[in-house]
Amino acid sequence: MAKNEEEVKRLKSLSSKKGKGNRKCSRCGTVKGLIRKYDLNLCRRCFREVGEAIGFWKER
Repeated sequence: MAKNEEEVKRLKSLSSKKGKGNRKCSRCGTVKGLIRKYDLNLCRRCFREVGEAIGFWKER
């Protein structure tokens, strides 16, 4: 029983990471140039590729 409790504690601590290391692009996995606004979690390069498809457009 004690081993199970320790395992649960360890898994909880791993899943509750905070900071830049825990956030990455949902498409390619990079941590640099991340756009988090509107809960996008896309890097700027992926955003340029899929921006129009998800409803964003370039203002002229």
